[in-house]
Amino acid sequence: MSASPAICPRPESAAPSATTKKAKTPNLVLLLTLLTGCSSGKLLRLENELLKHQVTQLRDELDGCQQQSPPQDFVNDVRIETIQAYLSRAGFPTGELTAPNVLLIPIEGHNTSFQMSIQLFSTEKVLYIAANDYLQIEDASSSKSMVLLLTQVAALNYELLLGKFQLNPSSGAISLSVEMNLDDGIGFRTFNAVIHHLVQTADARYPELMETARSSGF
Repeated sequence: MSASPAICPRPESAAPSATTKKAKTPNLVLLLTLLTGCSSGKLLRLENELLKHQVTQLRDELDGCQQQSPPQDFVNDVRIETIQAYLSRAGFPTGELTAPNVLLIPIEGHNTSFQMSIQLFSTEKVLYIAANDYLQIEDASSSKSMVLLLTQVAALNYELLLGKFQLNPSSGAISLSVEMNLDDGIGFRTFNAVIHHLVQTADARYPELMETARSSGF
């Protein structure tokens, strides 16, 4: 009986040594680190680009708002230079500075011409605007017409909401004036409305006042 061939056991796969494990582990860690670092870098660059775009868009919007916004329209610390600047914006001459804080502006209306004076009282915070060289009590042709003229002036003062006629007893001059309180400053829109209203009222009322002054009275 022949002998059975010897069966050699199948060699098992050699288990990786500890040295091989140690060699692979750092490579995996390095790969993960590189991948993570690349992702973080790309994300950071993307965020930066997005922020730059948003900043540019906000700047464009801000520039657009500044271009559309009106010029500075309100001043708390009112000076005579402020009034001159407002006069220019309102379409009037800047006036002649005849005394500290006193401006004189020539006005040519449809019915008459006169001098508009503007006086700034800094301490009292009052701006006084008046149509001077406008009318004289001597324009009345008689004592009766003088009485009628003064009566009409008083009636107009009751009617007018802005501005009042005043008589200077020493000179006999009749002026139309208004006072603006400056406790809280002054805005161009208010100044523009007041000064145009004063000029228009003085010019519009002149014919009827002169007609009364030249009448025979009662």
